[in-house]
Amino acid sequence: MGFRKVSGHLAITFPGRHHQAILTCCIVRIVDTISTAFMTTTITLESHSLAVTLSRHGARLVQLIAKRPNSELLLDTSCSDRALIDQCCLGSTVGPYAGRLRQADPITGLPSVMLHGGSAALHRADWALTHTHQPHTACYTTALKHNEGGLPGDRQFSVAYTLSNNSLTIDLTASTTHSTPINLTNHAYFTLGAKSVRELSLTVRAHSVLATDDAQCPTGELLPVAATALDLIGSRPLADVLVQLPNGLDHSYVLESDSSNTERLNEVAVLNNMATGMSLSIATTQPCLQVYTAAQLTAPLQPFSAICLEAQGFPDGPHHSWGKHTSVLPAGQTRSQRIVYRMMDCSPNQ
Repeated sequence: MGFRKVSGHLAITFPGRHHQAILTCCIVRIVDTISTAFMTTTITLESHSLAVTLSRHGARLVQLIAKRPNSELLLDTSCSDRALIDQCCLGSTVGPYAGRLRQADPITGLPSVMLHGGSAALHRADWALTHTHQPHTACYTTALKHNEGGLPGDRQFSVAYTLSNNSLTIDLTASTTHSTPINLTNHAYFTLGAKSVRELSLTVRAHSVLATDDAQCPTGELLPVAATALDLIGSRPLADVLVQLPNGLDHSYVLESDSSNTERLNEVAVLNNMATGMSLSIATTQPCLQVYTAAQLTAPLQPFSAICLEAQGFPDGPHHSWGKHTSVLPAGQTRSQRIVYRMMDCSPNQ
């Protein structure tokens, strides 16, 4: 792989006829996008309807732009430094275990709760960019050693972003030499052009959420959402939800899915901005959706300025009967999960 200048930018070049097409949709810029101390390589993929910018730091989704209208669909993080990006997982790939996981502290041996991978968090890693034969795909890889971060297995991870006309597909893959907890997701903060989540409405196809304890770990109980503030089965304005839940949403929704087919792609949520007519559909093979209205964002970002819709496995899944099958990757095996973000039009008058 090499680099050459194209109109003031650095473009990826690969030998061979099959890779020349990548130059039509992938641009690599060496830019000071975060701060004077944080230089990063970004790639831009473009289709007729969308443009997506990616960073190797955290295999991160930096921008997602709808060309018609010309609107940023994600939270603007251009003024955020690396510490804030890592703290809030701004658009990052999260793992090796997204969410909370009970484990023994690797130093003291005492019970503890690990969040988003703890000391070996993938969202803090600088991933390697690898080429593919697909002209609209960018793939990132990284690895963790056995017991790194307190979890077993020499683990290999890859994230492939594939852009089509109106969709962005994220394929998350892990393999391991030892049986180990695995839970990967993307932590994008969506705005659909709004300044506050109160301008958006949301549908989540789930009839229950996971009950949690004081440490926000699941207790094992599934709570029905019908006739509660958490009921999103029909499209609801988030402004109404936040009146009932002033601290916001940070809940794990158990998705409606075919338990006999864990590879089936299901549409699980729709986010709407009626003022602009933009709508985002989320489909996934994952069994759970963490809905977070970003109450804990700090300056220069604003609380409740975006929403995270994290398709993932079950938080603390290995310790509960409903999560063991999907939360532990057996030794010598590889597992992939898929998330698809699809832009649609919705009527402002709907």
